[in-house]
Amino acid sequence: MKIAIGFLDYERHDFTKIVLKNIAEAGYPFDLFTVQKKGIAAALNEIIDKTREYDAVCFCANDILMPSNFLIHMIKYAEAIEESGMIGIHTVQPLPEVSFINGIPIHRIFTAFGNVMLTRKVIDSVGYFNEKHDPYGMQDADYAFRLNKLGFINYYIPNLRADHIGHDVGQQTEYRLMKDEGLKKAEAIYNELCFEYDKSENYTIFERQMI
Repeated sequence: MKIAIGFLDYERHDFTKIVLKNIAEAGYPFDLFTVQKKGIAAALNEIIDKTREYDAVCFCANDILMPSNFLIHMIKYAEAIEESGMIGIHTVQPLPEVSFINGIPIHRIFTAFGNVMLTRKVIDSVGYFNEKHDPYGMQDADYAFRLNKLGFINYYIPNLRADHIGHDVGQQTEYRLMKDEGLKKAEAIYNELCFEYDKSENYTIFERQMI
């Protein structure tokens, strides 16, 4: 498979060097695309625009350390489970019990948070992230909602763990304040958009809705 890694180096850059060194240990050849655009959905969409010739894209944040050889595992699962949606490495949320798809163990989840891989089939079927969530919101849950509606399966790969570093909860940094402000609005925006998707029965976004 031809693999791209989209590196989201937005806002804080405290851990950029250590995370890039970590990503280099992915265990599989890849091309790196770095985006520093403010607005997470917009940054993800810019990566999607730049990687149209790739079989899959793994989105990596500048504050998450991945396990060694993580790309090998992600590719293995992408090839084995045709209906793969978000293929994630578990980071922070509660981990569900193992279930099986065609005999393959997964931790099935509504939304896979953190660093995830999307195959070309997924991107071509679902399209862009919704930029109405920017600069910070529930763009990942929004994408997961649409994936679930279209029959894709979001999951974590068993026995792998990523580490979220540089926590700043409770700190009055610009980054933290931006996140807190976004989260105040996030649920209302998410619910409104999900209602619109269901009402129209359209779960795809093939034109960027920049705001």
